[in-house]
Amino acid sequence: MSNSDVIGRGVPRVDALGKVTGQTRYAGDFRIAGMRHGKLVFARYPRSKVVTIDTSAAQRMPGVTMVITARDLPAGKGWGYDVAHRPVLVGEGEQTRYLGDVVAMVVAETDELAARAAAAVAVHYEVLPPLTAPRQAMAPGAYEIHAEAPGNRCCTREFKHGDVAAGFAAADVVVEHTYFTPRQEQAFLETEAGVAWRDDMDVLHVYSGLQDPYGVADDIHLGLGLPKAKIHIKGTPVGGGFGGKLHTTIQVHLAAMAWLARVPVMLVLEREESFIFHAKRHPTEIRLKLGARRDGTLLALEGEVIADAGPYSGRSPEVVGLTMSALPGPYRVPNIATRAEAIYTNNLDSGAFRGYGAPQAAIARECLLDKLAHELGLDPLELRRRNFLQPGDRPASSLFGDSPVSLAELTERVLQKMGSPPPPAAPHIRVGRSICFDMPVFDVGAIPVLGKAGVGATVEVQSDGGVSIHAGGTELGQGITTILAQMAAEQFGVALDAVNVEMSDNWGSPRAGRTSASRLTFGLGNALLLASAPLRRTLLSRAAQILERPIEDLELADGLVKSRSSPERTIRFAEVAKACSDRGDCLREEGWFRSGEDRYMYGHTFMAAGADVSVDTETGEIEVLKLVNVLDMGKVLNPVMAYGQLYGGAMQSLGFGLMEDMRTEGSVPKTPSFAEYVIPTALDAPVEYIADAVEQPYPTGPYGAKGIAEAALNCTTPTLLNAINAAIGVDVDAVPVDQEKVLMALRRRKSEVHRDRCGLEEEGDGSVRVPRRTGRESESQAAGVHRGFASAPRP
Repeated sequence: MSNSDVIGRGVPRVDALGKVTGQTRYAGDFRIAGMRHGKLVFARYPRSKVVTIDTSAAQRMPGVTMVITARDLPAGKGWGYDVAHRPVLVGEGEQTRYLGDVVAMVVAETDELAARAAAAVAVHYEVLPPLTAPRQAMAPGAYEIHAEAPGNRCCTREFKHGDVAAGFAAADVVVEHTYFTPRQEQAFLETEAGVAWRDDMDVLHVYSGLQDPYGVADDIHLGLGLPKAKIHIKGTPVGGGFGGKLHTTIQVHLAAMAWLARVPVMLVLEREESFIFHAKRHPTEIRLKLGARRDGTLLALEGEVIADAGPYSGRSPEVVGLTMSALPGPYRVPNIATRAEAIYTNNLDSGAFRGYGAPQAAIARECLLDKLAHELGLDPLELRRRNFLQPGDRPASSLFGDSPVSLAELTERVLQKMGSPPPPAAPHIRVGRSICFDMPVFDVGAIPVLGKAGVGATVEVQSDGGVSIHAGGTELGQGITTILAQMAAEQFGVALDAVNVEMSDNWGSPRAGRTSASRLTFGLGNALLLASAPLRRTLLSRAAQILERPIEDLELADGLVKSRSSPERTIRFAEVAKACSDRGDCLREEGWFRSGEDRYMYGHTFMAAGADVSVDTETGEIEVLKLVNVLDMGKVLNPVMAYGQLYGGAMQSLGFGLMEDMRTEGSVPKTPSFAEYVIPTALDAPVEYIADAVEQPYPTGPYGAKGIAEAALNCTTPTLLNAINAAIGVDVDAVPVDQEKVLMALRRRKSEVHRDRCGLEEEGDGSVRVPRRTGRESESQAAGVHRGFASAPRP
C-alpha cells in the first residue's frame, strides 16, 4: 500500500467549517412543525417523601398541552446502565433521592409557558434527613437508599498481588496518607438538549446530544416499556461531553413527553438544572500506604478507595474499579492489596468524567511518592526511576494489557522540554518543579460489560468513487470523524473530501457501545480496516482486469489505481468504482472488531508531566510558569488534534487541582452555576505549555495508534500540586489548592518554626514527617485534620 500522505498529518478537521461558521446544528437548534417545549419539575429536597402532586393549576393554563406525573407512566419501570433502579418520575408516596430526581413534566406551546406551568405544579413534600457523606451512609443504622444495597454499598472491588504483610515487614520506611478529592463538574458548553417525536408508524425518534445512542435506546425501552425496534436514536453534534453525556440524561423524559403528548417536543436544560442533574466526577477518599527499602525500592502498596456514588449506580462500579487498579501506576510493586467501594448518598449523582477515576488515583500515588522521597532523602524523580516498570514487565493489575514500556524515553523527553528551572522574579516569589508519571488506559474492545465488547463500522464505496463510513460511536469534538476519514482516504487512495462519515445512529450505524475510555480510534479504526480489506480486493481485482496487470502490481493512491511496474498504466478510482457497481460487485462491507475475546483487559500507555510553578508567599497567588505533557501515543495519526487533546486535558487538570470544587452542604450544591463554580479561563493557562509525543507503535492498533484522549488529566494535577509544595516547602494537600490554603500553610509553617526555635516542638498527630534535613514538613503535621485532607496515622 502506498503512503498517500494522509496518516500522520495535521489535516483540517472534516467538521471544522460548520463549527467555526455557526452552521453546525446542535440539538437545541432543531425545529419541527408543530413542535412543543418541555420542562422538568425537579425535586425540591435531596431526600423527601412526595405526599401529593397537584397539577390542576398548570393544566388549566392556555397553551399547556400536557402535565405528566408517575401516574401516566408504566408502573414499576426504572432505567439505568448497571442497575435499572432510577425512576423516570418520582410518584406520590415515593422518596426523592437527590435534587436531580424529577417529579413531573410539562409540555407547552412555548418554552416560557412551559417554565411557568412547571412552577405552578404544587408538590407537597415530607422533608427527610439526607445522607450527606459516604462515611455517614456506611455507618450502622443508616437508612438504606436502595433496599437491595445493604450498608448503602453500590459496589466493592478488591485486588491482591503478592504478600503485602511480608512486604511491609521487610520495609525500612513506611509512609501513609489519606487523600480526599473533590466533585468536579464537566462544564460542557451545551447543556442537555434534544427533540423527540412519535411518527404515524408509532416509531419514537429522539435526536439529542449524547455519547451512546444504543444505551439511550436501552434505557428508553426499560423506562417506558417501548419495543426496541420502535426506538430510533440519532446523536446530534455534541457541544462537549467529557463523560457527562455518557449516561442517559434527559432522553427518557423527553421520549415520555413526546410519546404521551403525541406531539414533537423540544427539551433544553437551563445551566442550573444541568448542574444538579447530570453525573459528576466521583469525590473520593483514598488511603494509601507505601513501604520501601532504604535505597528506595518499593516493596508494598496498600490502598483503600471510598467513592461517593450519589443516589444511583450508573458508572460507579467501573469507575471505582479503575481507580483501584490505577493506584500502582507505572511502577514495579511486588506486593499489592487494594480495595474500592462506591457508597450511595443523597448527594449529586456521580459517574463518568474524562479520566474515569484514574486522576484521583494519580493524585494519591504521586503525592505520596514525593513524601516517600523526602523521607528517604532522595530526589523524587530518582525515586521514580528506580521503580519504573522495565521492558518485559507486566503491570501488577488484572485490567491492564500489554504495551511496550517507554518510561525512559518519556523521562528524557520531558527533561529536555522542561529545560533549566526559571529563577524567582522577586524575593517573595518561590518557584517549584515537579515531574510525575502515569499509565493511562484505553479500552481495546475486550470488556464484555455494558455494551463495550466490540465495535462496528460499515464502509461503502459509491459508484462515483466517494466513500461513505457509518460508524458506531459519537463525535464529541475529539475528532473521531476526521480520524476515520483519514484512515478511509489512506485505504482507498482518495482525497479527504471524498469521504463522508456518519455516526451515532442506532439504526444506521453498527452497534459500537459508548464513546468513552479513549476507545474509538483503536476500536473503530480496526473495524474500518476490517471492512476496507475486502472492498480493496474487489476494487483491485476489477482494476486488474481493466488494466490487464496482476493484482499484486496495483496500488490505490492519488485518486487512481496505478501499476507499480508500469506507471503509465493507470485508471481513475471513480472509473473502477463505476465498473464494479455496473457489474454488481459488492461495494459495502461491515467490519466488526473485538480483541482479547473474554479477557478483562484495557490497553495502556505511558505519560510524563512536568511543571514549574511560582508561588507568591505574600499573597498566596499561584502561577503555572511551564507545563509539559509528553505521552506515548503509539502512532500519531493527526498531530494537531492529538496535541489539542493534551492541551484540553491539561486545562481540565489545572482546574481540578487549583480551583474547581462542586461543593454541597446538606446534599445541596453551594456552587449552583458558573457564577459560583470557577473553571479555568485563558487567563489561567500556563505561561508556556508544551505537548509532545513519544511514538512507539502499538502492535494491534490501527496504523500503530493508541487511545489518547483522556491521558493528560491523569498526572498533570499531582504534578502541579507537588510543584507548589516544592516551591513553598510545605505540603499543601487540600485539593483544590487556592491562595487562601497556601497562606494558611505558610502561616502554620512559620508557627512551627517559631515553636522549634523556642524548644516547644510537638510530636504532631503521628503522620509521616518530612525529615528536618529537607527543610520541608507536611502541613498535615501542623493541622492534623483539615478540610480536603486528613492525616493518616502510621501503624
